[in-house]
Amino acid sequence: MSSLFTINCCKSFGCHNLGLARSPDYTWPDYRLGYAALHCRACGSNPPLFNDAEFRIWASAGLSDYAKESGHFCPACYQKEIIRYGHNPGGTQRVQCLHCKKVWTPRQQLTPIDPPEQFATIPLIVPFQGASADQQLYVLLSFDAIRGNVLHISSNFTPHPAGDSLLYRWHGMGESADIHNDIIQRVNQRETEFLRRSQFDEIQYGSAALKRNASGAVLRPVIAAHSHFRVLKTRFPEVAEHIVAHECFLRGAVITAWADLFRHRRGALWFVEEDIKDTACSAPWQLLGKTHQGWWQNQWQLWGQSDNRKMVCLLTKAPLEKGATVTLAASHRFITWLKEQPEFTHSALFSAGRVTKILASLARKYNALLSLTS
Repeated sequence: MSSLFTINCCKSFGCHNLGLARSPDYTWPDYRLGYAALHCRACGSNPPLFNDAEFRIWASAGLSDYAKESGHFCPACYQKEIIRYGHNPGGTQRVQCLHCKKVWTPRQQLTPIDPPEQFATIPLIVPFQGASADQQLYVLLSFDAIRGNVLHISSNFTPHPAGDSLLYRWHGMGESADIHNDIIQRVNQRETEFLRRSQFDEIQYGSAALKRNASGAVLRPVIAAHSHFRVLKTRFPEVAEHIVAHECFLRGAVITAWADLFRHRRGALWFVEEDIKDTACSAPWQLLGKTHQGWWQNQWQLWGQSDNRKMVCLLTKAPLEKGATVTLAASHRFITWLKEQPEFTHSALFSAGRVTKILASLARKYNALLSLTS
C-alpha cells in the first residue's frame, strides 16, 4: 500500500513505527479504550482503526480529481514532475507527467507558487442548504503561515462515492458552544471535550444532512482532514513545520501524512490557541508561563504581547523559544476578509457542493489580491 494512503498506523512522535502500515509491534483490533483501535506495543499508543480499503478507494478518487482540476501533480501516479505538452484545439494548455507519461488538461490555469516554510491550518464551520435548517459543513483551510496566501481549502462534503464507515453521523449532541474567556481555561476546556467523545477523533460539530436525493455525501471530519493533508503532502512534501488549531485529529492527520519527516525528527508540529485583541501590536512576545494539559499532559506555553495572549504546544521537537514566532495570523486575516464577502455570508442558501466551490473560488480571489499588494 502506498504510504500516501496509509491511515491505520502508529501516530506517536518518537516511535519507530510512526506512519508504518505494517509492524510486528501492532495488534488489532484492540478495545481497551472502548472502540476498535490499533495497539502499538513499541510505544503503547492506541490510534482508532479505520476501514483502510474504503479510505483508499475514496481518497484516491479525490486526489486524482484534485490533480485533474489543478494540474499540480499527476492524477494517475501523483508525481509532481510535469511538463507543458502543447495545447488543445481550443487553446487550453495540456501537460504531461514525466513519470507515467499521462497527458491531461488541467481545468484551472497553472499558477506556480514558491513552496511555503510553514503551514498554518484551522477548521471553520460553514452553513449550507440541506435537508433542514441549520445544516453545516466542516471546512479546513491551510495557509502559508508567513506569506499569508491560502494553499488549500476542503470541506467534508464529497462528490465521490464513499463507504459507509467514512460518513458523518450526527447524534444530536454537540460540543460546548461557550468559549471560556481565559485562554488557559479554554485550552483545558478543549482537552476535556476530547475526552468526552466516543473516540478522540469522533467530533460532533452539528447536523450536516444533504437534501433528499442530492448527490454526494458528508464525511466524518477526521476523514476529510486525512485527505486534506494528503493533498498538501503531495504538493509540498518537504514542508517540515506545521501550525494547527487545537484539535487532536488534526495532529494525527498531519503527522501521518508527513510521517517520513517526523519519524526522522525533521519536522515540527504545534497546537496554537490565540486571543488577539490588537492586531497592529508589534511589541515582542514574552513567555509568561507554562502548564501541562489534557490526557497526554502536553506542555503548553503562555505568551503575552500587550493585551494579546496565545497558548502554544510543541507536539514534536523544536526549540521551545520558537513559540514566540508561532501564529495563526494568516488565517485570522483571511477569515476577516472572508466574512465581508457576500457569497460567503449567504452560504446557507447554497448546496454543500456549491459552498465548497464558492470557498475555493474566494480563496483564489484572495490570493490574487494578496499578490497585488505584496
